Amino acid sequence: KAEKEAPGSTEKKTCKKNQRIRGEVRQGGNRMKNILLRLRELKDDMSSTIACIAQYISDNPEEASRMTARQLANATFSSPSSVVRFCRAAGFEGYKEFRQQLMIELVTLKNDDTTENTSIPANASMGDIIRRVTQRNIQCLVNTQYLLDENTLSECVDLIEKSEKILLFGIGASLCVARDAYLEFLRVNKLCISNDDWHSQLLQAKNSGKNDLAIIFSYSGQTVEMIECIKELKNNGTKVVVVTRLASSPAEKMADYVLNIAAIEPVFRSGAASSRLAQLDVLDILYESYIS
Repeated sequence: KAEKEAPGSTEKKTCKKNQRIRGEVRQGGNRMKNILLRLRELKDDMSSTIACIAQYISDNPEEASRMTARQLANATFSSPSSVVRFCRAAGFEGYKEFRQQLMIELVTLKNDDTTENTSIPANASMGDIIRRVTQRNIQCLVNTQYLLDENTLSECVDLIEKSEKILLFGIGASLCVARDAYLEFLRVNKLCISNDDWHSQLLQAKNSGKNDLAIIFSYSGQTVEMIECIKELKNNGTKVVVVTRLASSPAEKMADYVLNIAAIEPVFRSGAASSRLAQLDVLDILYESYIS
């Protein structure tokens, strides 16, 4: 029995550590008000059986909240053990905790389907465009609020305070956020470096040190240029913070700390609007925390 429990115990500790670093630990009054949001964004990275359970709960949250683990297993043509694995994959100790938090969310939040990307029709009126864009941006900021973990943010602020200099990285729309970060930290005389050209950013990464802090802005987490920069940063022992959408990606896996924003836009999109606002929101939180 001891031999069987030991591996599970180690796996459990590793899982908890990964959740803390990736900003998935549930905190006090904000405990998992974003369960349904997480399920919608993580189900593509789960196994088929667990993804089926996640899909069923997303489609039938009220009904699922009243089910036992066995009833949920029967409804999804799975097994109670699969339901438990699903709960752990979602960041919970077991089904009891998951069910309790799901019930709390259903009471405190409406199941808002506006988190799904909906394009604005070509014949939309000006009033309709104003309403849709504004609502989409608001929802993206609200969802991002639920995804951010206080402990992870506090650790990132500590790294900013202790670092000799901040190295900022971003391509395309994310570069605009990196530029804004440069201006904000410049106001309080915090040494930081930002380069518009990717080759300059790569040299910046190659010349980084252990006492520096790198902040990578990448909505997809898949940008080849940013991945190359992260590799160089990791080779030099530089701590890496990545601001990206809540989804499995190369950048997310390589980072020391991940600050998630809501995935309200597709990876390949006509314009980075809501995602840019969400990144700026995370930046403002880091900055205000640093100067306070």
